[in-house]
Amino acid sequence: MAEQNIPYASQDSVLESLVLHILPDFGPDGNNGIINNNFVLSYLKQNDRFDVVEGGLEFWGNVMTSKNTNMRWQGHEEEMKANLQDPSSRLRYDIQTYAGAGIVINKKHEAMNKGRAMIKEWAKTLREQAMSTVPNDFNSSFWNTSPGTYEPNSIPSLISTTPTTGTIGGQTRSSNKAFQNQAYTTAVADISSEAGLAVLFRQIIRAAVTANSRPDLVIMTDELWAGLSAYLESQRRYKENVKMSDLGFDSIQYRGTTIGYENTNVMDADLNTIPDGYVYGINSKHMKFRVLRDGNFQWDPNGFQQIGQSLNRGLYFYAFCNLCDYLPRAHFVMSDVSTT
Repeated sequence: MAEQNIPYASQDSVLESLVLHILPDFGPDGNNGIINNNFVLSYLKQNDRFDVVEGGLEFWGNVMTSKNTNMRWQGHEEEMKANLQDPSSRLRYDIQTYAGAGIVINKKHEAMNKGRAMIKEWAKTLREQAMSTVPNDFNSSFWNTSPGTYEPNSIPSLISTTPTTGTIGGQTRSSNKAFQNQAYTTAVADISSEAGLAVLFRQIIRAAVTANSRPDLVIMTDELWAGLSAYLESQRRYKENVKMSDLGFDSIQYRGTTIGYENTNVMDADLNTIPDGYVYGINSKHMKFRVLRDGNFQWDPNGFQQIGQSLNRGLYFYAFCNLCDYLPRAHFVMSDVSTT
């Protein structure tokens, strides 16, 4: 059957209606879209580290910075101590905004693509652009070595190679070891060897908070991961993380730790990725992605809006969120790692 032109609706255009029906699902419950396109976010989501917050002026959390000084070994006739305690400090993070017109339709373009087949293809093209742009922007932000004022925290900014300098969550890192992540700067000649594995798991053990709370997620470059996975697979020494595998991610599950990679072959020069030779160890119990409920990766519920006096109408997208670390000393970074 030959394709026929289809009439527009009296109010909303057919193209707008079609786009609204096939939008990528980036929320609001956090189960799809951007979450399942990013390894770190997907892992945090799978481990219930993805918090949807009702409201607030900032994201914050307490860090235990001192023990109870009243408790001690003492003589049975001595008077017990009963001093007031100040056991914790608060880490505070700004709520950052990601927003923009995710899809813009011009009346001329709409008219040019009016045929039934053409209008479907144009709608799909607009959708695919949004589907790639938003996840790529978030992933790039998470590997930005120096986030700007209005950008979210990144893995490199939270887990620093110089953990005794600067600030985190409004706290001076040098003021307390609780605010200092572990940093291993000694060269590791080959991560895909017994010696390399020993160094990696030594850092995991040293960053442990308790015997059952240690870094459970390790992210490295694709090159390092390829070497390590090939080495372990040749000896049949690992399995995949099933939950991550179901989402389409490659992973190594080894000694209770999930090891994933970040692709360093970015398509655009302005996109960020993990630095070459770096390995990050994350304790997911203390690393959370937080987002406001009324800004949880959502498209404007009012639909397309007129843009000024132009022929353009836009559909806006927004998210109010940040990546938050609530115990810096629970994580580590290795900054000089190689593989053969």
